[in-house]
Amino acid sequence: MIDFATDLNPEQFAAATAGEGPVLVLAAAGTGKTRTLVYRVAYLVEQGLDPQRLLLLTFTNRASGEMLERARELVGSRVSGVWGGTFHHMANRILRRYSTLIGYAADYTILDRDDAKRLLGECMKDLELYGTDFLKPAVLLGLFSTAANTERPVARLAERRFGDEGIDPGDVKRLHTAYEKRKHRINGMDFDDLLVNCLRLLREHKGVTERYQDNFEHILVD
Repeated sequence: MIDFATDLNPEQFAAATAGEGPVLVLAAAGTGKTRTLVYRVAYLVEQGLDPQRLLLLTFTNRASGEMLERARELVGSRVSGVWGGTFHHMANRILRRYSTLIGYAADYTILDRDDAKRLLGECMKDLELYGTDFLKPAVLLGLFSTAANTERPVARLAERRFGDEGIDPGDVKRLHTAYEKRKHRINGMDFDDLLVNCLRLLREHKGVTERYQDNFEHILVD
């Protein structure tokens, strides 16, 4: 058995052994947030939680792997069933099962940054918006990403950011529409699409949402 009270300071112990309901922990760098989450995983498993009902979300796959490895050192192979990874990884895992519900084949391609730039460049050429007097693909992709992650209209963002530079927001919107259609046509998703489409799936298909709500009893986010 792990002696949580000895291994952790009082604040870490309180967070790691908290009861039911949401818990928000705010702490500065170097205060042991990761250690606390590792012990939280170990604590829940020691309390008899089925590891498959535990979801651990982090911002890098490396962080998730390190956390689970440290938890394994504490409680052994019992943590092997924990769902862990980045938000993008988990979104991809869900979409691989249910993407057909939102119009994508299950074998969709994940587009990296270079793939996205190339695809957008093709759209720009088709619409004759490619040149020194227009925005570069990398800049446009940044704008599209902001729009996707904040759920704000592309044209409005373009007007706010580039209106003083003589860029027509309508042209930016046309490019965005063309880019979205082309991605769908080739059965491809960029990194933002993984999050956006997973959210769309959960919003539009109650049965899928309920499945994961029923599956996960605890969700930990680092």
